[in-house]
Amino acid sequence: MRERHRSKETKERFKKAFFALYAEKKIEKITIKEVAELAGFNRGTFYLYYKSIYDLLQKSEQELLDDFAKMVDFNVKFYFGLIDAPDESMLSNSIEHTEYIRILNSENGDPRFKSRMKNIIKDAYRKHINQNNTVVSKVEYLLEYVVEANMSIFQYWFMNRDKDFPRISLKDVREIIQYVDQNGFKKAFETFADK
Repeated sequence: MRERHRSKETKERFKKAFFALYAEKKIEKITIKEVAELAGFNRGTFYLYYKSIYDLLQKSEQELLDDFAKMVDFNVKFYFGLIDAPDESMLSNSIEHTEYIRILNSENGDPRFKSRMKNIIKDAYRKHINQNNTVVSKVEYLLEYVVEANMSIFQYWFMNRDKDFPRISLKDVREIIQYVDQNGFKKAFETFADK
């Protein structure tokens, strides 16, 4: 048990070191030596957990996407009235990952990551929508609109949170989205323009 905890802690240190470097430069410029030294280990320890920098990136992305999928699935069920309230623990988990997601969606980040996030959201909605698969339906256009709007507002928050937080928290962003979903844009502009 203690060994597993140490292993998890070691991986977390490698991940933090990697993302600190990834925030500053493209992945091709990051070396295993740099990541290991920044994490406080040597290259040999790195190779106990990862085959390469790209392996570390892929495993980190998958972990983030798995957590993101759980949060999205829960929130979509809430939007469709299948559960009573959003799970606040999902929100705190999301807050932990916001910096990594911001980096992955930044200029140096992985351009495929945003697309993978979008597909997770679309798939979660599709589970609850009946549509005719033989023709491209208006639902696909609606999904694209909803997903892009949601991704854009979160991206905007990621990029501006240092100057906006704590005035605008991730919970506030989620409340804005829910308000628009339930009341429409016109009512949302009327409501939020006064605040």
